[in-house]
Amino acid sequence: MQQQTTIFRLGLVGCLLLGTSGSSKAEWVEWVLEPEAEYRYEDNLNLSAFSEDEESGSAWTAGVEGGRFLQMGDRTRLRLTAKIEGSLYSQWDNLNSVAYSGSAVLTHKFGIGPDVFWISPYLTVGYNDVKSYIRTGSFTDVGISAGKRLTERFDMSASIAYNKGIGNDGVVIVPDIPANVFDQDHWTLALQGNFLITNRLILMGEISHFDGDFISACTPANVGTVLRDEDVKAITLDDVFGGCVYRIGGNGNSASLDLSYATSRHSSLNFGVSYLKGKGDVLKYQNTVLRASFMYSY
Repeated sequence: MQQQTTIFRLGLVGCLLLGTSGSSKAEWVEWVLEPEAEYRYEDNLNLSAFSEDEESGSAWTAGVEGGRFLQMGDRTRLRLTAKIEGSLYSQWDNLNSVAYSGSAVLTHKFGIGPDVFWISPYLTVGYNDVKSYIRTGSFTDVGISAGKRLTERFDMSASIAYNKGIGNDGVVIVPDIPANVFDQDHWTLALQGNFLITNRLILMGEISHFDGDFISACTPANVGTVLRDEDVKAITLDDVFGGCVYRIGGNGNSASLDLSYATSRHSSLNFGVSYLKGKGDVLKYQNTVLRASFMYSY
């Protein structure tokens, strides 16, 4: 969900910019540069269905995204950016990674003014180089967001996204079950809302539903339960947490709440919490994420 939230904010930025310059000429261009640093903690980092197997962990992430806005018409803008982002985990070294990606976000407003309905299709493609070999691979996110400002302080939007990842094959440990655990795809539907508390403080909320593949882990003591209760699509040895890591199909819901404080016209401090709850055929999975970040936008 973090990726969808990021893309949504890109679309929202484009929408706000559209609202302030509806009469711009088609050749209008503006550069954008956004460095960001984040601290993140998860209480079930390996998304295990067994409480005794859950592993918590924290990470520092730093990245920078840069590119340009292109004015495609009086009410349409295209944002093209490239991003590099590195993550460093406090305990699980094999999760350390560097990700490279490029995004295109097209935002169109159906009229002039801040209260007009907008729509924003987007595409992100990238490559995540993880110290864990089986987790290294490409990813693609494609979707569309749409929304409008309902009052002077409140706006809402909805989005649908398709996410696909391709990793490396692991070691086959169960005959007739593939070891390509990190080849996965899923759909996400989300509803977002933003409330302007003061001129500097924004409260952002999101609820979402996902359907498709997700990854979990278990110790050798519980692998028999997983194989008995779930339709396991892929399984292999886990080089991060030990035991096994596997892929199943399932669905679930998540909710997040974020508070963003503008420290200047170009920077903000952000604090958030997310809760995820999902299930496969039988087993249930949940995870809580706490995060704090600083973002600068030029």
